[in-house]
Amino acid sequence: MILVLSTYRTGSTNFCKQLEKDTGYENLDEYFHESFALSHSDRIRYITKTKKCIVKVFPYHLTSSPRANLLNELLDVSDRIIFLIRKDFDQQVQSYYICKYTDDWHSSFSEQKEIILDRSKYNWCTNFLHNQYLELDTIRSSLSNHETIYTHQLDQSKKYVRPVKWDRQPGFTNIDIEELFV
Repeated sequence: MILVLSTYRTGSTNFCKQLEKDTGYENLDEYFHESFALSHSDRIRYITKTKKCIVKVFPYHLTSSPRANLLNELLDVSDRIIFLIRKDFDQQVQSYYICKYTDDWHSSFSEQKEIILDRSKYNWCTNFLHNQYLELDTIRSSLSNHETIYTHQLDQSKKYVRPVKWDRQPGFTNIDIEELFV
């Protein structure tokens, strides 16, 4: 199994689709998403049997799972562990905020969307994503065999295009994600 550990809005959906093409493995995407929590036990059994699959997991999925040892169970059956990181944290936070604001996570907008900046909600998004990266770094630090891939190294031609107009610019977070993963 290939385990992709990442956070929201890193290009992980397209990355896993490309891995599927390259390897022929079944792409199970966010197989342990919190909305599937009641079936996590069945899902562990499936990947243990199947082996040739790709599973994408975010730290939030791990902490939301009823399986206390989900991460260790996934690591035990993983042949390859990849951390997918997006260096441009400001753009990542903006993308995450826009998805939460529009409740649209995977389609391209055909028309420009007006986005109203709510500073408290934007700060929540910033803190949430930063904490997700801190959790990823803790996981990475405990592993000896893994790869780190940065989104900007990947083909960006299938990237979601979302023309938006902010009522006011969100500004910069001054958080250097790359610093965690050097």
